[in-house]
Amino acid sequence: MRWTGISLALLTAGYAVNAILPAAGIRGPADLALLILFLLSVIFMLPFSAKIVLLPIIGSFIGFLFEYIGLSYGFPFGSYSYLKLEKYSIYGVPVPVIVAWGIYIYTCYLASTFLIRGKRRILIVPLLMVLLDMAVDPVMVEQGVWAWREKGLWFGVPLSNFLGWFTVSLTAICLYLALSRDDMPKTLSWHAYIPYIFSYVPILVSAGQNSFIPAFISFLMAVALFLFRKFL
Repeated sequence: MRWTGISLALLTAGYAVNAILPAAGIRGPADLALLILFLLSVIFMLPFSAKIVLLPIIGSFIGFLFEYIGLSYGFPFGSYSYLKLEKYSIYGVPVPVIVAWGIYIYTCYLASTFLIRGKRRILIVPLLMVLLDMAVDPVMVEQGVWAWREKGLWFGVPLSNFLGWFTVSLTAICLYLALSRDDMPKTLSWHAYIPYIFSYVPILVSAGQNSFIPAFISFLMAVALFLFRKFL
């Protein structure tokens, strides 16, 4: 369990650095630091879960696949377009977005091991991803990273987007569990949920006047899941 603790601490530190450096006007190194600490987290988790490395790979691949379909056909997220990061994209999908899918689903899966055990994680992981995107999306829209062609009910974000996030995450976690045969069957301690809580910190720090409220509401809901876990 010592290696697990180090892994969780590294991932938590990654999100903390990703919040602190941009606040000081340093963006690029902040993203690189998160990526490095995330990769180290995966490495230190391997003694506990040998196949966990598959999860971010699958998450990024499935995320990229659905993003490409979404940009081309408006399904399953709805019609949207990226306004930044065009130079760093694969078939129109920004590389940072592809990487983020892998990091986020890895973080949400770890959080799910505290909340619940066994096959029910198949639903908990997508729900945690959707909850996180309820914070991410309004902030990214306000920052001009991407834009929706039609305004939605959640602070300008269409509800179809969250259905899309659920679909992508469910597909990725089902594929991972099928390939890994769920080699992390045990429920981890509350420490496994801390990186998920910290994943909100860079979002809240980056939030503007119009997006702080939805980001904070989502954060409070994430905290509520932690506090009332026994009711799940």
